[in-house]
Amino acid sequence: MTTPATATPPPADDGREWLTRSQFAAALQVHVTTVSRWISSDPTMRIQRLGPTGHRVRIHRSEVSRRQAADSPEQATV
Repeated sequence: MTTPATATPPPADDGREWLTRSQFAAALQVHVTTVSRWISSDPTMRIQRLGPTGHRVRIHRSEVSRRQAADSPEQATV
């Protein structure tokens, strides 16, 4: 018995734990320059520097949800 072929969307999590600046920026819908600014200003951000000069950066996937939580508007209590 064969099941009909259906188009399934790709999985939301492709298994990559470390993202490039471009991937991170796309996930948060911001410019790559904004991501570079966040890296410079946030010493707690989980990053890895690669290469002999450390100019290539990878950002941990958990930073996406952390940044989304930080940027979400607070609910006002009355």
